[in-house]
Amino acid sequence: MMGPVIETVGDIGVTRVSRWIFNCYIIHQGGRGPIVVDPGLPRVVDDLVPVMAELGLGLDELVSVCATHAHSDHVAGAPTLATRTSGAVHLPGASQVYLSGTSPRSPSLRAIARIWPTVVDQPMDRHGVVEAVRGARMAGYGTGAGMRWPQNQPVDFLSDGDHLPGASEWEVIAGPGHTDDSTAFWHEKTQTLISGDAVLSVGGRAWITPETVDEEASAKTSARLRQLNVKHLLPGHGRPVHGEGVLTVALNPNEGPKGFTLFSSGLLRCLSGRISSTE
Repeated sequence: MMGPVIETVGDIGVTRVSRWIFNCYIIHQGGRGPIVVDPGLPRVVDDLVPVMAELGLGLDELVSVCATHAHSDHVAGAPTLATRTSGAVHLPGASQVYLSGTSPRSPSLRAIARIWPTVVDQPMDRHGVVEAVRGARMAGYGTGAGMRWPQNQPVDFLSDGDHLPGASEWEVIAGPGHTDDSTAFWHEKTQTLISGDAVLSVGGRAWITPETVDEEASAKTSARLRQLNVKHLLPGHGRPVHGEGVLTVALNPNEGPKGFTLFSSGLLRCLSGRISSTE
């Protein structure tokens, strides 16, 4: 079985633990203790324990578990982490209504199909695929079943302008568009952005996500994030991107690698026909 892709960027104190397109991040500098961001796979803890040990950290030191939004591929591992540690789960404030029964909006199959270049830009990991399917039945949303969350599992909530619990230099930035509860986490000192799915990457370049529930909100989020002088982009999906002005040269939603427009148009027509035939 292929192991996770592990990448530590020492000068910013963040380690990526990734299986296929599912990126999870450990923030391990500048706070009271380690913080896990976007633990999307149900058994991601099995990958995190040895990585944290290599960093000289123990799971019992975990301060908090934070998510950029409540899609299952960003939170399915959060309940297990919370039960095995003293770290509380923190979801975006806009996710709160989903726990009380309000149905969340999620991108359509047509919208999801638009990010195919990012899907093929990271090495396939069978374990990651299986875990993502399992995760959709355990916690978070993204299917017709609405929001799933374990009974009696407490959650705290993050609002725009807040700071990550245990890491006060990381600021919470509301970034709706991909979903209504999408957020990003910004570290001004190191100019690092954990973008969730508001910004992806493909071919070594940042890409404002075309996978949205609200294009107008996404455009406003894009404009806000582009004002940041990002040198380190850590996306929810795609490889990290480093360099000066990462978002200044970010691809727009309708852009992509060579052949993107032609291929996407054909794929979307195919999906449209399939969806129409089942209605």
